[in-house]
Amino acid sequence: MAAFVAKAFAYLVIGLRFPLLLAWAAAAVVAVLLLPPLSSSGGLNNLIPAGSPALRADASAARLFGYPLEAGVAIVQRAPHGLPPSVVDKTGRAAVSYDRHASIPGLVAVIPVPNGAGIPRSISVSPLTAAGLLGSVRGKTSTIVTYLEFSDTTTLQQQVTAAGTYARRLTDVTGVTGAVAAQYEQGQIIDRDLPWVELFTVLAIALIVGVRFRSLLAPLAALACAGTAYLVAVRVVAWGAARTGISLPQEAEPVLVVLLLGVTTDYCVFFLAGMRSRLAEGADQLQAVRDATAESAPIVFTAGLIVAAGTGALLVARGGLLRAFGPGLAATVLVSMVVSLTLMPALLGVLSRFMFRHVAPARLPGPGSPIARFATSKPVALLVIAACVAGLGAAASATGRLGLGSPLIGEMPSSSNVAEASAAASAGFAPGVLAPTEVLIIGPGVGSQVAADRRFGDFLRRQPGVASVVGPSVLTGSVVPASASNPMVAKDGSAIRFALIYDSDPLNATAIGQVRVLTSRLPALGQAAGLNGVSYQVGGQTALTGDAINATASDLWRVGLAIVGVTLLLLLLFLRALLAPVYLLAASLLAVLGTLGLTVLICEAVFGSPDMVYFVPFAAGVLLVSLGSDYNVFVVGRIWEEARSRPARDAVAVAAPRASRAITTAGIALAASFGLLAMIPLGQFRQMAIIMAVGVLLDTVVVRSLLVPSLVALTGRAGMWPGHQRVKAGPRPEPELSDASR
Repeated sequence: MAAFVAKAFAYLVIGLRFPLLLAWAAAAVVAVLLLPPLSSSGGLNNLIPAGSPALRADASAARLFGYPLEAGVAIVQRAPHGLPPSVVDKTGRAAVSYDRHASIPGLVAVIPVPNGAGIPRSISVSPLTAAGLLGSVRGKTSTIVTYLEFSDTTTLQQQVTAAGTYARRLTDVTGVTGAVAAQYEQGQIIDRDLPWVELFTVLAIALIVGVRFRSLLAPLAALACAGTAYLVAVRVVAWGAARTGISLPQEAEPVLVVLLLGVTTDYCVFFLAGMRSRLAEGADQLQAVRDATAESAPIVFTAGLIVAAGTGALLVARGGLLRAFGPGLAATVLVSMVVSLTLMPALLGVLSRFMFRHVAPARLPGPGSPIARFATSKPVALLVIAACVAGLGAAASATGRLGLGSPLIGEMPSSSNVAEASAAASAGFAPGVLAPTEVLIIGPGVGSQVAADRRFGDFLRRQPGVASVVGPSVLTGSVVPASASNPMVAKDGSAIRFALIYDSDPLNATAIGQVRVLTSRLPALGQAAGLNGVSYQVGGQTALTGDAINATASDLWRVGLAIVGVTLLLLLLFLRALLAPVYLLAASLLAVLGTLGLTVLICEAVFGSPDMVYFVPFAAGVLLVSLGSDYNVFVVGRIWEEARSRPARDAVAVAAPRASRAITTAGIALAASFGLLAMIPLGQFRQMAIIMAVGVLLDTVVVRSLLVPSLVALTGRAGMWPGHQRVKAGPRPEPELSDASR
């Protein structure tokens, strides 16, 4: 029945090849004219889970103090040998007069932080301004970091523009930096470099497909499908995101683009390989296209469903990050599948007479070459399986050193203005100055417990990684004039807060771990300091990022079970076997773990750290499991086809080498697509490029070419039960392409 449906589909598509070409051209035009272009709805920081304790802390700080100490945008002034007193005085006066200027919308507080003698105390301080937050440090002022706090409704662009406007009032400005500024500049870099990634991906695909099939038209047909899929898919994803209200992170667009180009090329390669094989067997051009379509369409359909279902399973996640990635990836793959199933056969039908020239006739190999038969003997298969499992397991052991963070500024190229200003601020203070951790202590009368507050601040200074602490006692009298409110004490005295500056990048794995430990210790520290009847909250960029990582990690089992369940079900339905889908999925999961371990080793060698941006391993893992099952379908589908007329061992010996050639081509094209993400000079894309390129190549060269054929050979007919138990009478030796026709 399935074979009949596949043949009927092939005849229908080839018969309607000219209307299909016109239909897809019209669909692309309509998508471009009527649907919105793909654009981000914000960065990863907009995907903090709704129940985040750090979000609650920020809300409490806004309610009790007027604003949280998030420091998303900061202006850095630095002179290594000391800023002139006139510059320091001008900075202080600008800070206390900011609220008289309506030209900076959304600005709620200005907090200049000098590293020396500080802003002169004679200046009147606005109630919402802490002039000289660290002014108790005596000595020459070489660096001033001015935090700009904005309302929640202010966009990234508005904040960065406002910071530029405010910076023009100051002198000796190194630049504007901070997490928000980095996030905005990352979006600018992505918009600038993504077209180059697209161009070089197209050139790479054209080269790989053209060399593999020795045809000028083959890469053009594949790129026509990829281009059509791109025009339609990115706008469908944008339309869907707008309709559902799902926030699309700016990091998603490059991943979607290279996935779309790579997956569409993969599916087109399957059709091209099938057509060339049928031509080599002696079929005429149009019949070769029909046969290739009937043979490849079920595999492409199943493979596309597996990848789409696997990525779509991310919707079961509770965290915003995975939920944001899932629908876009699934929609992208579905559009790629539909385009490949219909447009590629139509193009092959129209261009069938010119697609391949001088295809050499195939030769009949019988039950497979002696080398192939030796490789599929059970003792050899068992040795290959043991070697592959041992190698992948050894590579996977390195995952224990992986650290997760989101160092927005650390991901930037060192030549960017944000990175340069950050380096200047770190030189004057400590790396954590651009994202202080805010510790709130809430309780009746806590603001009047001066001695206990002072002891608590001393305890905080002794915590791992803390370089400096600013609390109520630091600003009492010595820095903030008596006429001003202390910005570290709530007006009604019901809360106080401390700003902690860490000695490492505040958004890397080290600082996030230190803040997590500190949070668990706060009740004990407060009790030791003599603070009773109070509660504690921790806010700031470090705590927010930690909550996002925790939410993503907590979704791991839920999402993993959903992906495994959906993938396993589709493999069971396609292969009509019980054992094979289990060991195939296990092989894919082992390959993902091995890939992650190898990526950690590469990152240590190249970047000097095993840490990765926290969304990279999760998103890459989902893609690799789904794409690995995609290739499983192609390899095992070919073996199952041969097993209809051959013993299992002969089917593996004949089908596996032929399928591996097509998969190698597809894998190299997909690895090149993802590898070119490294052209975007941001840490997360270089990490994604490494992990996806390594994963696809490892899957292609080791898992699909060695491990999977060995598993099939070892399990034999038992692995095919119950769908493929008997060999039909009259085995049909299939022709194999000669060396000249490959």
